[in-house]
Amino acid sequence: MNVVDLVYGKLVLVTGKGGVGKTTVSAAIAQLAAAQGRKTLLVEFDNQHPSTTAIYGQAPTYEPRSVAPDLWVANLDWISALAEWVERVVGIRRIVQMILRNRMVQRFLDATPGSREVVLLSKLVWLCEEYDLVVVDLPASGHAVSILQIPWMVKRLFATGPIRQKGEEAMALLGDPGSHLVMVALPEEMVVTETLETFAKLRQESPVLRIPLVVLNQSARPTLDDGESALLDRLSDAIGDDHAAADLVRAGRWEAVLERSTAEAQLRLSQGLDDVRLLDIPRLSREHGPGRLVRQISAALARSSQVRP
Repeated sequence: MNVVDLVYGKLVLVTGKGGVGKTTVSAAIAQLAAAQGRKTLLVEFDNQHPSTTAIYGQAPTYEPRSVAPDLWVANLDWISALAEWVERVVGIRRIVQMILRNRMVQRFLDATPGSREVVLLSKLVWLCEEYDLVVVDLPASGHAVSILQIPWMVKRLFATGPIRQKGEEAMALLGDPGSHLVMVALPEEMVVTETLETFAKLRQESPVLRIPLVVLNQSARPTLDDGESALLDRLSDAIGDDHAAADLVRAGRWEAVLERSTAEAQLRLSQGLDDVRLLDIPRLSREHGPGRLVRQISAALARSSQVRP
């Protein structure tokens, strides 16, 4: 699948181990979609400290906010999503508030497996009807797996009822041909291991979910051949720490280490991910802030694909 083909779907879910850059990749995909004229919403899930605030200079709220042409952001908190869900069922705001304040209802919701996740996923179903594309910056991979497996758990636990119905709607959305999950990784051993484990869990727990792409962020593309690497090793042995060129040699050796780590990560991921495209994003400068970084990643994604006219 070409990367830009993602933006012509209806839902893109993005996850990865914490700290790998999934928020910047999510925002980059959303900006790429908006640049193609797609009415696009970038969503976070119940984040007390929204990550997109630093990118767009304003904190996202439950109600989508416009941050650029054809681009909106939102932070879907559980309480607001629950209130909207109940209001759609009951239809009278005053009665909705009475229901939500009822202790028995609160205990039922707290004790019902998957109720929070089903409510948030139901909101995604509604949003996908309002926007051309919804891009979701999911929590870190462990929590994301728990969220994405909920519809199948609900189907097993509830024979009938509204939670069962909403679970089935969420399952249909996740299984839609226009829905995809993108995983983000770094060229680090522990991150690659978690990425492969998460991929295997999602294949088992959410079998209908399409995972067409893994982004290897902060990759070091080859710049040194074997002879140059060997020369760096000899120079490192010959030059002491006090030599004026020592810093340059150390920088070169560090670059060689990063390149080897990237090559090893590429090999492990390509061997462990069936029918999944692996896309490298090079290390990019953060000097001009997260907004500029997102634009650079969006440009890198666009270059990797044929953008439609």
